[in-house]
Amino acid sequence: MSTTRWNQPKDHLVSPDGKWYWDGIAQEWKPVTNAAPPPRTAAVPTPTAKPQPVRGLSSFAGTIRSEDLAYGQTVLVWARWILIGTGLLLSFWTPQDLLTLQVQLAAIIALAFGNFYLHVQLLRGRPALDNVIYAASLADIGVVTALVIVLGGFSSPVFIFYFAAIVGISVAFPTLMTAGYTALVLGIYVVICLATAPAADGPAIFLRLLTIAAVAVCGNLFARHEAQRRTDAVRIHQELLDEIEQGASSQHNTAPAMPAPQE
Repeated sequence: MSTTRWNQPKDHLVSPDGKWYWDGIAQEWKPVTNAAPPPRTAAVPTPTAKPQPVRGLSSFAGTIRSEDLAYGQTVLVWARWILIGTGLLLSFWTPQDLLTLQVQLAAIIALAFGNFYLHVQLLRGRPALDNVIYAASLADIGVVTALVIVLGGFSSPVFIFYFAAIVGISVAFPTLMTAGYTALVLGIYVVICLATAPAADGPAIFLRLLTIAAVAVCGNLFARHEAQRRTDAVRIHQELLDEIEQGASSQHNTAPAMPAPQE
């Protein structure tokens, strides 16, 4: 047996990772240093797919999808379905006249069509864009305001729909956006109450406004807590993955144990 052929690591016992071979003469593991590099293959250029034109409502609504808003869209959609269902029930429960009923149904059905689109986007795993969600929430406030005005203003019981709209907004939107929408609702309802409520009902008006603001604060605090919890969970998961990768790389760089001598 020639010395040249004997010194080739491929003719010896090789470790599973291919980086070490057993030298029977020296009785020790040696690193593989003369391994031939793998043959180079010509890189085949991958064809780049042309971006498909975006159609539908998303095509003119912008391109921003924030993470927190994507998580809160489910709450917004279901809160809006509750608003739509209850609004339909109240519209048929005490209709004042045919024209009023037609206006109420038109507003509620339009809101239902928009919410159906958002719900389909969620089921497809493609949350709607931020601008679409902001516009839909403005539509919620507009529909509730229309119902309150049509059904008597301050005496109308449908003002409680503001709570459903504010809960969804406070859970899904950032703090500044939540404050802006809440201030808009409070301002609208103050104007309605001043125009339709007697002066003796001032404490009741203040209590309603305070309750709407409290709902917004509590919902936003809950949303911020959940966002922090998700961030901590992702960070811990990433740290565990890094530790596993570091442990695996250190095992690959360690020489295998010396085999028992054969007698």
